[in-house]
Amino acid sequence: MNRLTNSFLLVLFFPTLLISLFVGFDFPIEILRTSGANLPYKSIIFLVLGILISLLSINRSVKRWVSLYTISQKDRFVYHVPISLERTKRVRLYTLLEAALLLLVGIALFSICSESIFCAMAYALFGIDDILFLIFGSNRFGVGMSKKAIIIADREVIVLYFSGLRKVSISQRTLFFDYLQDLQLTFPVDCIPEDKRNEFLTNLESVTDKDRVFIQNLGEWKM
Repeated sequence: MNRLTNSFLLVLFFPTLLISLFVGFDFPIEILRTSGANLPYKSIIFLVLGILISLLSINRSVKRWVSLYTISQKDRFVYHVPISLERTKRVRLYTLLEAALLLLVGIALFSICSESIFCAMAYALFGIDDILFLIFGSNRFGVGMSKKAIIIADREVIVLYFSGLRKVSISQRTLFFDYLQDLQLTFPVDCIPEDKRNEFLTNLESVTDKDRVFIQNLGEWKM
């Protein structure tokens, strides 16, 4: 979810930066026979871009905070474990880098063109949201398994439902969940501490239908 949202934010960043450069430095726009400072509807363009950036970021932020709230309700799960220390460190690092980048983008856009303030504020505010997410959320990162699904809540939000599941296998430190109609979802193995993987497998076997779900190559976790 986070990677997809970041991809869309990156796509929106390029036209935002381009328009900010043309307007801020008053470059000529030959195709429109005008210059950046005289670009028609520039305020509306910046406002629309700012709204799109905000909607994407709000959607990501809400899902992350809701997932943390959900994973904190341990009594809702038959199995619950905190995210492994190794992954937690990596998540903190990536989120800090992301926050720094978003803040720098916001500052840079406003420095180049003050009229891009809506876009600049959108990027900067969600950089601050990343920091708050780490401060108040990193101690709640976890993996939960109910009778209906598995949820992973950290920087990413991953939900794997058991409905329609046909096979679970492992390859290169990734669990693959194969469903009907050739749908395949993945689960990062490093989310689960090594000493908790046996317990994870035991609970996975208990909540899935053995006649319908084939669990492959995970026997070593029982050793």
